[in-house]
Amino acid sequence: MLDSYSSFEHRFLDRGRWLVLTLLKPAVLLLTALRVPPNVVSLAQIGVGVIIVFTVTSYPRLTFLLFMLALLLDSLDGTLARHTGRASSFGALLDQYCDHGREILVIAALARTGALSPFPAVLYALAYPALNLTLYLCNYHQVPLPLALKSYLVVYPAIFAYLWFGANWLDGAVSISIGLMGLVVVQGLFHLRRGMR
Repeated sequence: MLDSYSSFEHRFLDRGRWLVLTLLKPAVLLLTALRVPPNVVSLAQIGVGVIIVFTVTSYPRLTFLLFMLALLLDSLDGTLARHTGRASSFGALLDQYCDHGREILVIAALARTGALSPFPAVLYALAYPALNLTLYLCNYHQVPLPLALKSYLVVYPAIFAYLWFGANWLDGAVSISIGLMGLVVVQGLFHLRRGMR
């Protein structure tokens, strides 16, 4: 199945799936018993993202917990799909759309409150899908990138610091993340130039 992960990430994903399944097993068993489809779990991220838009100003710590819930749902949908034998290319695609929707809603919420400047917010909303599309195309054309520096390495800690402690490093973290994602996209385009001949 195609995805938007680098070769480096695949090493951890492939080895760590059993750990994720073990940690999420109670939730997976509950959702399986309730017959909740994995795609509904994916779509729930969008709902959580919408709630975040309205809670970020007045309830920052609740917003952080909601953000963590959205990330948990992102792990849970694929785990549930594999557990129930419902993993599919369409499900993986829908998961990507929902991930992007959640991510952009969170960035929009932070920009709406003034915690993040509009220009980096807009650039991030462009760079994040470009990065993932590039990784997907590299994997599709069998020229996977060895390493991708994604937003969870830089932006997520800044989101935590802002929502939990009120320390605002968002403009810097988002700007660094945009630069790193841009470098990966450029590297990916060079790989694709060879792979798409």
